[in-house]
Amino acid sequence: MTDTSPPRPRTRWVVLAVVAVGALAAVTLGVQRAGAHQDGPGPRAVVSLPPVSPGVAGAGYVGSRWRLTGVTDARGTTEIPESTDAWIELAADGRFVAFDGCNTISGPVDTTSTGFDITDALSTLVGCLDGDPAAQAAIIGMDAMTSGPAGQTIHTTILSADPSQSTVQAGGVRLTFTRSGPAGR
Repeated sequence: MTDTSPPRPRTRWVVLAVVAVGALAAVTLGVQRAGAHQDGPGPRAVVSLPPVSPGVAGAGYVGSRWRLTGVTDARGTTEIPESTDAWIELAADGRFVAFDGCNTISGPVDTTSTGFDITDALSTLVGCLDGDPAAQAAIIGMDAMTSGPAGQTIHTTILSADPSQSTVQAGGVRLTFTRSGPAGR
């Protein structure tokens, strides 16, 4: 005869406790990541930045999807492979959506004569524990451009741009993008 009695109550509590601790850890990691960046040079900031060239920025970058291809910070430049799938879209209606390879970020964007400003972006809070240096660089780079304290504007300066590539600077981190198509794909 086989004993098919229901699990003991203690076993159920252990399972519930493990699930609760895991959920709390994921939320904590997401909240820490969302608040980690300020608008200004951080510990990974590039020490000397190129000067901003007046007139480099134009509305030509709006309405396109831009794939992140490189991030430069205090540790050097990290190439971002297509498999990381990090990108940003700036729509003509004053909104942006970005994906850092882990989380989706969106909110209002205002174009300026030297680039664009992002205020009050919202992000999913997936706790990504991938140890891949390119994935981590993509998250750091996109955060520098999109994440800051509530109500604080983050300015991104366009350092160079042509129809197929752009290089921007935000929060002391330099990002290189390649145009990959129209926005809204």
